[in-house]
Formats: sequence, C-alpha cells, structure tokens
Amino acid sequence: MIENQSPYYLYPSEVPKATITSLIFNGKNYDLSQKVVQTPLKLKNKLRFIDETLIRPKPKEGDDPTELNIWEIVNSMICSWIVNVNDSKLHTNAAYAETAQATWENLCKRYDAVNAPKIHKLKADLACCTQ
Repeated sequence: MIENQSPYYLYPSEVPKATITSLIFNGKNYDLSQKVVQTPLKLKNKLRFIDETLIRPKPKEGDDPTELNIWEIVNSMICSWIVNVNDSKLHTNAAYAETAQATWENLCKRYDAVNAPKIHKLKADLACCTQ
C-alpha cells in the first residue's frame, strides 16, 4: 500500500490524458510554461521526478523489483503529463525520452535560450532611465 504522501502515489483521477495545467507550451512561452508545470508537480509531490532528486531505483539481482516497477509507472505518467502540456507540433521534442527528468531537460535545452540582444536592449533602456 502506497501512502498518499509518497511521490509514488497516484490518485485515481491522475491518468495519462490528464492535463495538469491549461497553459499549452507553444515553443515561445517556455519560462511561463516551466513555472506552471512545476507548480502542479510540486503540489502532487512529483517534482522530484524532474529535478533529479528521485532517481530510478536500481535493485540488485534477487531484490524485489516492486519499487522499480512503481517508479516506472509514475515516471511514465509524468512523461505523459509533460507531453500533454505541449502543443501537438512539439510532441516529438518531448515524447522520446525515457524519463520525466530527461524529457524536462530536453525541453529546457531546446527552449530555455538566453536572448542576448533583448537583454542588451533592456539593460540599455534601464541605463537611460537612471540618468
């Protein structure tokens, strides 16, 4: 029996087709999308699957594989939730990673790009304001 405080616990309403946020990531709203996905994952006690603090169990030969099986189930559920909050054109960017953490990291690498020209313009605008 899994306690409902466990990161492995899934409520009956938590299904692969569930949408954890109404915001759809379109490739341009990464910062906002990242935040609105992290919030429900934290609320559901699942954030640890994407921030590398809950890693895949590695049972030794002869060990009971139950924890690994449960981890795989919950990880797969989180992967589906992350894919579901992406625009359908971006599904291939998230669908092929094996773990929720790898899916999250892949999206981060692709879309969390620093916009140097925009930062320079903002700094220049701020400098003008202080003079």
